[in-house]
Amino acid sequence: MVLNFNKLEKITEGLSKKKVYKQIDKKLNKVIIDFSDIKEDYENFLNTVQILQKKNISIPSVYEVQNDNYVICMEDFGQKRFDKILEDYDIYQILKLAVDNLIIIHNSIFKNELNNLKTYSFIDLKNEISEFIDFYLPFKKKSNILNKKFYEVWEKTFYSQDFNFDYFVHRDFEFVNLFYLPNKKGHLKCGIIDFQSAFVGFAAWDLFSILENPRLNITREYNENLIEYFYNNSLIKTDYKTFRDQYYILNTARLTRLLGRWTKLFNQDGHKKYLNFIDITFSRLNISLKNINNKKLISIYNNILD
Repeated sequence: MVLNFNKLEKITEGLSKKKVYKQIDKKLNKVIIDFSDIKEDYENFLNTVQILQKKNISIPSVYEVQNDNYVICMEDFGQKRFDKILEDYDIYQILKLAVDNLIIIHNSIFKNELNNLKTYSFIDLKNEISEFIDFYLPFKKKSNILNKKFYEVWEKTFYSQDFNFDYFVHRDFEFVNLFYLPNKKGHLKCGIIDFQSAFVGFAAWDLFSILENPRLNITREYNENLIEYFYNNSLIKTDYKTFRDQYYILNTARLTRLLGRWTKLFNQDGHKKYLNFIDITFSRLNISLKNINNKKLISIYNNILD
């Protein structure tokens, strides 16, 4: 396949450095993904496809791979992206459909299949929450006097939890990467894309990525119901109390990073749309803190954000 990018429709990919194009074919619509600007994600994408294509879930078929150009040609799942169909479907049913796929993924992918994926570590967490320190606090004109203590509390929290990082994590399991496929049956109606950021980590990482997403207006009743539903139907080794506490601790870290991410993006391009997410992210962060049993972590946030 020789690609002429002038004849392809470019799809906006938000924060990603990869380029995505749509190719309209008489018989089959295709998506062309160009990883040439972010080559390290190319191999991770293909490694993840190798894992997921053997499982009972809907991912796009890969038609062609060009290793020299870091280009992948694959199936186009169409227009019914989850975030675009919320007015047409009950949001709880859409969420449950997504969670059913997470359950299947976690019950069918085992640690020995994940050798080619990176395992999440405290260094990763520290790099992520540093966006909060580097961008959100200066944006809010907050003092940096407690920054060192902030990292120390997080490090102690991380290593005291004894996380079981044995599970496949998509990492970007959000409505923008999920498609409704009406011609499929059951859980296969949920099509999943974008695998380049996958890693080995906490069982419910993808669960809080979707349930606690600041872009979605979801009730706490839905969240708690689906957290318990996921736990009861997944092969998770820890007791529910520990699982739930770890869910909210790592979710706290993710929301902390997002506060920094919104302000970082605003600083970069000046789009005020990013600032619209700050209040809801801050609200979700406070809810997350109320659901963890860690006085030192709660205290450091109270002191920093006071």
